[in-house]
Amino acid sequence: MSDLMKPGNNQDLTKRDDVTKKQGERIDDVGSRLKRELMAAMLDDPKPVLGKGESPRVILALANYRRSVWDQAKVLQADMFREAAGTGLEMKFAYYGPEVAGGVRTCRITTRWISDAHDMATVMGRAECVCGCYVQIKRVLGQALKETQERSIQAMVIIGDAFHDDLDEAAILATKLRRAGTKLFMFQEGCNPLTEHAFKFLAEVSGGAYFQFEPSTEQRLAEMLKAVSHFATGGKEALEAKGGEAATLLLEQIIQVPVPLVEEDERVTPSAAR
Repeated sequence: MSDLMKPGNNQDLTKRDDVTKKQGERIDDVGSRLKRELMAAMLDDPKPVLGKGESPRVILALANYRRSVWDQAKVLQADMFREAAGTGLEMKFAYYGPEVAGGVRTCRITTRWISDAHDMATVMGRAECVCGCYVQIKRVLGQALKETQERSIQAMVIIGDAFHDDLDEAAILATKLRRAGTKLFMFQEGCNPLTEHAFKFLAEVSGGAYFQFEPSTEQRLAEMLKAVSHFATGGKEALEAKGGEAATLLLEQIIQVPVPLVEEDERVTPSAAR
């Protein structure tokens, strides 16, 4: 009798088949969960950009290496407040602090909503910037999601130069933010292709927008952030009324068809590079 014909070996093969099946089921569960989250977001009725009597809210998050971007952010947030003058715009500032286990930097965010550019600049000046390290975008997405439980947030701006997360996990958070009425505006410094792929993906999943900039094009970044302020205060109609290149570019991405589902592997993929 050959070894393959022995009863004990048949049992071993059955056990191995069972293990393989369970492993496959776990993998399918992850894909199915992502699919369910995204499908639910696409089927839900969109929430209003701004609730009646509410002040617009924006979270500005930095996950960037260059210190000059941190300094520039102090100027950019003031521009955003000026663009939204008279609307009661409120902002929170998020950044990454000291390392935790595994060399990952902790996400920090202001405890209160700030409605004044000078106040925000003071807070940013006191903050301890620890950039250029292993940061996880999903941490700041998770924090933003918690904030939406209190009240709606119209926009979240993330300025970064690297992406180290599990993209599916970050996408699920971006989807939940979309369902809460928050769009992601992802600004990438540099041209790292993996970061570009991830940032575009998250922007598309949330119904927001993605842009790339270099040190030589920081003025364009400033104009884009001003346009984000207009969106936060009045939605698509405010962008249309503002006009100009930055508002037009932002509007073109926001009105894109929702990101499609790819049934073959139950995952989503970003649309072709724009």
